[in-house]
Amino acid sequence: MIPLPVEVWRYIFSLLIQVPGVLLADRLDPFSETLGADLYWKSLPSARLALLLVCKDWYSIVSELIHEHIHLTCPKQVVVFADRLEGSKATDGVRALGSLTRRVDVQLHNPRHDVARHVARLLRCTPNLEIFANSNFCMSSIPGSQTIHPPTQTPTEIIQALLTTSAHSLRRVEWTGNESPAWSDLMDVLRELRGLRSLALANIYGSFPEKPRQEHLILPNLRTLILGDSPSFSHASLGNVPLNTLLLMLSKSPDQLPCLDRLEGFSPFSPDFLRTHGHKIRTVRTVAYTPLLPEIIAKCPNLETFVTIFPHQQLDNLYHPSLKRIGIFPISEDLVGVPPQIFVAYIMKPLEDLMCQIEESNLPQLSQIRIRNIGTLAKVVEHATLSTGGGNAGGRGACGLMTRMGVLSKRRSSQ
Repeated sequence: MIPLPVEVWRYIFSLLIQVPGVLLADRLDPFSETLGADLYWKSLPSARLALLLVCKDWYSIVSELIHEHIHLTCPKQVVVFADRLEGSKATDGVRALGSLTRRVDVQLHNPRHDVARHVARLLRCTPNLEIFANSNFCMSSIPGSQTIHPPTQTPTEIIQALLTTSAHSLRRVEWTGNESPAWSDLMDVLRELRGLRSLALANIYGSFPEKPRQEHLILPNLRTLILGDSPSFSHASLGNVPLNTLLLMLSKSPDQLPCLDRLEGFSPFSPDFLRTHGHKIRTVRTVAYTPLLPEIIAKCPNLETFVTIFPHQQLDNLYHPSLKRIGIFPISEDLVGVPPQIFVAYIMKPLEDLMCQIEESNLPQLSQIRIRNIGTLAKVVEHATLSTGGGNAGGRGACGLMTRMGVLSKRRSSQ
């Protein structure tokens, strides 16, 4: 091996095998130029294996980097990592591999009940864990019926393993699939994770207790709150009783969320919640259409960034004194091929209308508009309406507005 300091090799290898931003304690800015993490997964295993096989010194460095972020996608992998971390804990003590782990992603399809025991084993070996992300996906089918996606519960054993081992270090927890924590487990998480900065909840399992514990819940460091399903399934979150109940619990006084900065998810957000915390919020992202959008915007007087899911929102006569950025993101990031006529009628025409609405709105501080050029919005910037000056007379509409603002971009952005 070329005689370079270990720190230099470690930095070089981290650029090759780690996803940019994957160890951040908070979500990336929605306007970030970094590509989504999922775009990197396919190339990482081969790069890791190649580096591990070069020599003993490289193996040691790369092995440590691999265990900083553990991404679990099948039951066998869970068992392998759990066995490895337990073995290292028993033999290496304070230098155990699990002590290096800062992020664990659990992404299992229809996980069996016995898998929870092995996930808990793994988590008990990660005393410095900062990020836990659960995107388990469960589905079943009934003969003669469509496939259904029933809500399922994250086993309490996993929650307790997190809290007993990593409560002091956890900064970000996420449930983004249709497996979610039960009410009692979620309350334990919110009470004990005093350093929590980012929380994402697609749902809460079960019903709210009939005789809930009366308490003034305070999350002193929470900056990002994301509630509800992904945009592709956003309508399932409308009227979500458990999530609305959580918002009401956090709406009693401003001191409950003193650092709140970013709010994302289902619409409409609780009016009580916005009245209490709206003045703190700098970033809002909605995932479904709501006629209450002007009211939501008005209750966030210091709002700087607004992200809408295309083509859900209408922005007629929008006014805001401090809004600086508007993001237009696709309802689905899956690439969809459609005939040109359909693309023009259902994508380009509504997009042109939306841009006209933005131009006609009263937004004195607006300086940037970003179209996320993937999924159902892929290649929109290459369309004649945007690329050749098409649009309304006098330079109005999508091309006129975006050309004057200098924000027409073909680059992708990530969450």
